[in-house]
Amino acid sequence: MDRCKSTLALVDFEQVEQNDYSSGYESTPSDSESSTSTQKPQSIRLIPISYNRDPVKIKQKMSYRNTQALTEQLKVISSIPEFCDVTFEVGSDQVKVHGVKAILGTRSRVLYNLILKKQKEAEFQRKADKKDKKKKTSIQSDKVTIVVKKYEPEDFRKIIQFIHSGSVDINSSCVAGLLCGASQFGLDDLERACWDFVNHSVKSGTISKVIPAAKRYSHHKTGQRLLEKIFSETQQSVDL
Repeated sequence: MDRCKSTLALVDFEQVEQNDYSSGYESTPSDSESSTSTQKPQSIRLIPISYNRDPVKIKQKMSYRNTQALTEQLKVISSIPEFCDVTFEVGSDQVKVHGVKAILGTRSRVLYNLILKKQKEAEFQRKADKKDKKKKTSIQSDKVTIVVKKYEPEDFRKIIQFIHSGSVDINSSCVAGLLCGASQFGLDDLERACWDFVNHSVKSGTISKVIPAAKRYSHHKTGQRLLEKIFSETQQSVDL
């Protein structure tokens, strides 16, 4: 599902090249007057199509994007606890999944509010401990810990990975968890991708493989919707 590509492009530029055919490019008056073999090779000029054609005012600009490299590097961040300031303790075993506040809060309004709430709770607790002289004052830290009970650790790790990098692999064993997380945290693009995967599974006749994962998330509203869709589609195929 990774659609990131590395591109190197000249933005808003038109390449002017002297040829004896029309290709949509512009040519100078001298080009049309002579096409003999004695003609000297003409240089290639870059003229911005969105600016004034006056050579004195020509502006050149090159836009370079390497989103694939950025995506891969952002995936690594969540695997290095020292670089992260948010820790999620996921599932009954409290498996630790790490993230960066700035990225999580920017990508998801729900996570932004959740992190802000935890920070205020921690600050309130520090002030309460400070007033109680019998208690040792906890060391102030900007790090936040959030307990997550309703997700499988691997599914939640994929959700956090997507939030950081915009890339994730969707398969039948994780689509239910990703779909529920996308719905809960307001990740509309991921939610659409998950439903696309479900619809593709229906058409290819492999939707039954999604059922075990969907049942694990039957406590989520979105998980219930997924199960209803699966049973509806499988019933229709039986009736046919």
